[in-house]
Amino acid sequence: MAKFKLQTVLDYRSRLEELAQQEHAVALQKEAALQRQVADARRELADYQAEFDDQQKKGILPQELIRYQNYLKYLSSRIEELVVARAKAQAEVEARLNVLCKASQEKRLLEKLKEKHFLSDQAQLRQAEATFLDEIAVQKFKRKL
Repeated sequence: MAKFKLQTVLDYRSRLEELAQQEHAVALQKEAALQRQVADARRELADYQAEFDDQQKKGILPQELIRYQNYLKYLSSRIEELVVARAKAQAEVEARLNVLCKASQEKRLLEKLKEKHFLSDQAQLRQAEATFLDEIAVQKFKRKL
């Protein structure tokens, strides 16, 4: 049986697919981490806002008011930065998924070609075996005559 001539290409495509899977997984982890950071920052902002509102009801010194407002602004800007970073991470996940799909498709194409090659070799082998058996049968028949 003949060796599949494109086996090295298939091996290379398999490796590319594995790398694409790893990169996609890393991108997913990064996006999930950023999602957690956004949620944590939003909780912190809500908690700090509640604390600020409570302090305002009790009465607050001007310097404390400024400190609260500055920190609230900082938290808001931090959330905006994290949301932008998360959007970029989502785009990266999408890009990595597209690369993974393409790599998988190219590998599957070569696997199908390899399967066709294997089936063709099997058919040729069966044909040769049938021809050989026919020759043996013909020779035995001639001997009996």
